[in-house]
Amino acid sequence: MYGVNGKILWVNLNEGSFREEAIPDEIYRKYLGGYGLGVYILNREMSGSEDPLGPKNILGVMSGIFNSHGVPLGGRLEIVAKSPATGTWGDANCGGKFGPELKNSGFDAVFLRGISKDPVYLKIVDGKYSLESATEIWGKDAYVTEDYLRKVEPKGQALVIGVPGEKKLLISSIMNDYGRAAGRSGLGAVMGSKKVKGILVRGSAKIPPFDREMLVQTNKEIQVMFNKNIDLARPWQLYGTTSITESAHLNGDTPIKNWAGYGLRDYGEENARKISDKEIAKDKLRSYGCAQCTLACGGHVKRNTRYGPIEGHRLEYEGTGSFGGLNLNSDLDAMAMAFEICNREGIDIISAGAVIAFANECFEKGILKEEDIGFKIGFGDPDAMVRMVKLIASGEGIGGILGMGAEVASKTIGKSSDKFAMHIHGQDLPMHDPKLMPSLATTYIADPTPGRHTAGGIGFDEGGTLTLPFEYEGSGTKIDRYDYDRKGKMQSLSTYGMQVMNATGMCQFSTAVWPNSYPYLKLMKAIMGWDMTADELMEIGKRIQVARHLFNYKAGVNPWNVTPPGRVVGNPPLEGGPTGGVSVDYRRLVKDYLEEVGIARDGRPTEEVLRQLGIEA
Repeated sequence: MYGVNGKILWVNLNEGSFREEAIPDEIYRKYLGGYGLGVYILNREMSGSEDPLGPKNILGVMSGIFNSHGVPLGGRLEIVAKSPATGTWGDANCGGKFGPELKNSGFDAVFLRGISKDPVYLKIVDGKYSLESATEIWGKDAYVTEDYLRKVEPKGQALVIGVPGEKKLLISSIMNDYGRAAGRSGLGAVMGSKKVKGILVRGSAKIPPFDREMLVQTNKEIQVMFNKNIDLARPWQLYGTTSITESAHLNGDTPIKNWAGYGLRDYGEENARKISDKEIAKDKLRSYGCAQCTLACGGHVKRNTRYGPIEGHRLEYEGTGSFGGLNLNSDLDAMAMAFEICNREGIDIISAGAVIAFANECFEKGILKEEDIGFKIGFGDPDAMVRMVKLIASGEGIGGILGMGAEVASKTIGKSSDKFAMHIHGQDLPMHDPKLMPSLATTYIADPTPGRHTAGGIGFDEGGTLTLPFEYEGSGTKIDRYDYDRKGKMQSLSTYGMQVMNATGMCQFSTAVWPNSYPYLKLMKAIMGWDMTADELMEIGKRIQVARHLFNYKAGVNPWNVTPPGRVVGNPPLEGGPTGGVSVDYRRLVKDYLEEVGIARDGRPTEEVLRQLGIEA
């Protein structure tokens, strides 16, 4: 077998035991790696009824097919489990440098089940593995934990959790490389529930590809394409995702004031300018790229805020939205510090801003009072926002309530606060508004990981053309923003393409620089030795997506019954702004997508589609 190790490692935390499992080539051919392999394993091993924070849930960490082969932007990893936030299939995609290192250590994936009696970390070095005591670092933040593990293995890479993960807060993240986050689905809480503080890997093996010469040549061709498309890459290199921050706060993309307002009226052009890409870039020390990355959209920054000095990863757009417009804040000191606290402690930045916006509106409506929190809060109060992030990180008092996400917090607080909890099926919503990009509603509602903007779909293509990771029939098709015809087909194709990216370890930003043109087929031949067609690759993407839907069916979740908060889809519509008067016909969009994929009214993939894709149910 070429291109992969061909084996995974099972860790039984109840017993402290290990088991290696060989994965046959046919499974890689059907599911690739990444969370394609993850959904195959979890569907095989889990009934769906497992308690997400109990011993029977399985936490998987997977490398991708392209990891460790020098494929530009092909160095990401996937983490999967049943989500404690949503009760659905849970996954989190992460950059940093862990994925290739895991693969080089001798295993394509690690799966953990059970609960350790005492805090531990998993250590894998060149195919040898052990569980080591983590009592010395239990109770420490993510930075301290990573420092500790890197002293154990200076050339290794570590996945870690902070105190929020230990306390099983549902908005906790799994961190690596001091600020790269597997932030969504509440998987930090799953890792904490298992008493696993970290995973340390080190590998010196070189995994042979099928045709090294072809691989080297293909990687060179990719770089030539990159240089030709440098104008597409330049904004990412200079500003990363913050390149859209100023415009997004005004054009209807960024949700404003807990989704109740709009930027031109409630936030304003002056505030948007204060948090522009150029303002944020003033703190930049140097660029940062994840493993195998030629784009380097990240950045290391240094800023002396009034709350104290910061030296770490630069703000990302989701952080500028959640700590900015969503909370009517334009104070970069406060935004940068809130972002830094989340990275240091291991908290999802999207959910942190979302639950603070929820709390601000509850305070505004008199549902929460000063004595409930310990101080006054409110929209446009940057100092209170930073204090709230610290409270959430501590897991104490109101912080512990909000740290469970807006859905659980609203149930705890009561008093009709649920109307201000902007989530879908338990997942706090990202900083992109379906009223501007209607098909995001399909993704937020109907994808097996609800409430996610990175799950695939045509939302970001609306107003432009269908963009896929590789050339395929239909790519480049014009997509009108508010014309709902034929969107089910295009939504499904885009979603299948995303599954291929997540199963190979590709960064989704690759489509911004190599739209419809990345040479997946040549890479599959060079790395794995497979002669593939674009249709076969797209079928693999569909198989992974349908398998994720099957997992949710077994967990008792039916996407036909998932509904969004009215504000999110324009019910009632905003009275002004770029999306004023817009109501999204999300039911039609969801229906067309689910029927296209082959999901029956009970939420189960049809027998026909399961048979066609060779999925055992």
